[in-house]
Amino acid sequence: LFWPGPRPPLRLPAPARNTMLCSRASVLSRGTRLQTAVVRAGMRFSSSTTAKPQGVVPPAKPHAAPPVPPETAKLSAPQRFAAWYERCLEAQPIPTKMVTSGILFSVGDVVGQTIMRVRADGEPPAFDWARLMRAALFGGVFYPPVAHLHYNFLEWLVVKRMTVSVNVMPWAKMFIEQFVYWGYFSNAYYHSVLGALQGMTPAQVYKRVADTLWDTMKAQWAFWIPVQLLNFKFVPVRHQLNVVLVVSLFWTTFLSIAFPPAQVEKAPETLP
Repeated sequence: LFWPGPRPPLRLPAPARNTMLCSRASVLSRGTRLQTAVVRAGMRFSSSTTAKPQGVVPPAKPHAAPPVPPETAKLSAPQRFAAWYERCLEAQPIPTKMVTSGILFSVGDVVGQTIMRVRADGEPPAFDWARLMRAALFGGVFYPPVAHLHYNFLEWLVVKRMTVSVNVMPWAKMFIEQFVYWGYFSNAYYHSVLGALQGMTPAQVYKRVADTLWDTMKAQWAFWIPVQLLNFKFVPVRHQLNVVLVVSLFWTTFLSIAFPPAQVEKAPETLP
């Protein structure tokens, strides 16, 4: 029972030692695999609980307006307005041009009617609010989308399709616009829409277009050819319609001054 002196270490035979080491390694391996399985199961559970249900689309975030550049705060009020208008023109070109055109057409009609009343002999005629509404409706609804397509198509046709040089480009655009299709169409479209808004029948609208188109074209060629040459030469495409609208304001005023009140309704009014 008692062993004198220090007890010698227990030494097992080699086969027994190998068996014990293999058993211990097997136990450790099983424990590691069990721990790994538990961790993976926990990850799958957590991901399944936080996953979004199938077929459910998250609500879309509201579209925020583009931030105002910091350097805009250093500009003056007209410069800030120009920068804001430029951003609107790039984001929504057609609605922006519709608002601009409606305002300018309305102002042009007010100026024209005011000049007519000032130049009238005797009692001035009453202000024609129906005429103002027709001008605003044509300028704000009917004209801008068609003109927007025209100027973009003209840019594609002359610059990209025909690939003319920079010096020839304004002349090519002016010739195609004034003599190929747009000059005839725009003026016939203008008189047709205004005639329809006045309640004319199709036969009356056709007679109005036939009676005024040639005189309108001659006046347009005399006035708009130099204007459009400068417009196509120096103004970007997105602003070319705005130049036409601003010049049309002066053109309407010119028509009111150049013709007596009795002839104003017969005077040719043009839009390039």
